[in-house]
Amino acid sequence: MILATVSSDPGFHADVLAALDSRFKFEVVWNLGYDDSARLLGIKSDLQCLNVVDFTDHARAVGLSRTLSGRAQITTIGVGCGDARDELLVLMQAGVRDVLPQFSYRELLQAVNRALAVLGTAGEILADLYCFVPAKPGCGATTLATQAAGMAAVLGAEPTLLLDFDIRLGVTTFLFKAEGINTIVEALQQVERLDRDIWSNLVSQIDNLHLLGSGAADFSHTFMPDQFRKLLDFAVRQYSVVSVDLPGSMEDYECDVLFRSKSILLVCTPEVGALHVARRKAQWFRDLHLTDKVSLVVNCVESRNPLSVQDIERILGLPVRHLLPAGAKDLSKAVSKGSILDLNCPLGKRIAAIAGDMVRGRPAIQRPSTVRRFVDYFSVSPARDARVG
Repeated sequence: MILATVSSDPGFHADVLAALDSRFKFEVVWNLGYDDSARLLGIKSDLQCLNVVDFTDHARAVGLSRTLSGRAQITTIGVGCGDARDELLVLMQAGVRDVLPQFSYRELLQAVNRALAVLGTAGEILADLYCFVPAKPGCGATTLATQAAGMAAVLGAEPTLLLDFDIRLGVTTFLFKAEGINTIVEALQQVERLDRDIWSNLVSQIDNLHLLGSGAADFSHTFMPDQFRKLLDFAVRQYSVVSVDLPGSMEDYECDVLFRSKSILLVCTPEVGALHVARRKAQWFRDLHLTDKVSLVVNCVESRNPLSVQDIERILGLPVRHLLPAGAKDLSKAVSKGSILDLNCPLGKRIAAIAGDMVRGRPAIQRPSTVRRFVDYFSVSPARDARVG
């Protein structure tokens, strides 16, 4: 393990070493100036590096972090930064996931513990993360996230996880008739001590779909972005495909999830109000430099819709990837049963195409079972042997 400190201040190097000395073992220690930091680019993929960067020279520190972003063998802790929301967004874009606005031994030790845990997963194959974001409430993002995850669980060779990160007004538990079981709130409350045994008692198993769903409407709980991050860190090590239903309220924890995602599906309807809000969300994605991950899903499309696909793409500046027909009757049947849609109905076929994208080309990975009990609130067995038409 390499410990690298980057700063133009010799005192910074000394303070970091004093904080970590005798508490952690590093085979190699590099005290680098900003001009020497290119040395980090030569670290081989089979080595690991904890990189502590002094953000006193903010521009150079951000530039360095960007060059290192995406290298699984290096994790960066930023010191002297991150005390403003706009700055946090810049740091997340640069690949910095842990920041200390003020230097203190205690906070640095905690950050190093978190960073070493991340490095411990560097060699693992982590889940592909799919995020579903509504243009505005009522556009059908939750229904799509739920149905796509359920179909991916049917089509794939491994369990698929659905996380409902809308802790205020989520309805995934209702859609799958899983009331009375543990929810995302309980998982976030226990995130500091998560292990496989606790996880198995939290997650509901619905055939091949695993669910951490929403609870009853509750505005009394407040969770920090770090709690969502730790929950996601644990989840992506247990599954190959994870679907996340986001509220789309542009909270800090949502930004972190979006940065880690493989694909972001922005769900809207052809209605003018929905397109207006979707345009603002599209700008949000541009500000975060995430548009290369975003696909637009237009829901409830009618044959005589006044706006063409080209019109919608021109308004939002995003590509339309999927057009979903209205399917209120078929959805009502599925919800009444607590099951996924019939894969042969018009809407089911379109959502199955999305689910197919989620599992296609993903290698089958042998993982220990994450759920040890069967929750028999409902079954999706009628669709188990279905095939995409």
